[in-house]
Amino acid sequence: MSIMELLIKNIELWSKDRSLNTACPMKQYDKLIEEYGELVKGLNKNNKQLIMDSIGDMFIVMTIMMQQTNGNIKLAEEISKYYEGESTTVNYIKHLSKLGDMLNKLLNENAANTYLFTNIQTEISNLLSLLHKTVTEYKTSLSYCVKLAYDEIKNRKGKIIDGKFIKEDDLDNLN
Repeated sequence: MSIMELLIKNIELWSKDRSLNTACPMKQYDKLIEEYGELVKGLNKNNKQLIMDSIGDMFIVMTIMMQQTNGNIKLAEEISKYYEGESTTVNYIKHLSKLGDMLNKLLNENAANTYLFTNIQTEISNLLSLLHKTVTEYKTSLSYCVKLAYDEIKNRKGKIIDGKFIKEDDLDNLN
């Protein structure tokens, strides 16, 4: 088993232990947008640590989103090798927007529509490809970024509130 396969397995177990795997995927989408904002912040400041952390976090969020939509993150990872776009802000925004549209349709239309599932899988693959290109530009690897992010959350405790996992440290700030 490769390090990435082990990380994916651990992320999926972490998600199941916290019942995130069955939560609303739009909540994960919100989290994905938040993490993308962190990536942009890191890119703008040329902060490699923030870039690596946000890339790992984005991968974790997309892995959980794949569970929630019965997708396959390993397949998305394989398909990501065929995307030819560059890792530009425009491409990230384009694919994040398409993903949001597909998730919204999935929740508001016929959930049995395989077209939507296929398109969600495709957009996750496109985003993974952009992450691969970004890590290459910053001379690191996706597995290293994911390991950093997973090591940060693996023992994290918290609660699910409105479909989102709120870490214990942030629960006091909600009141």
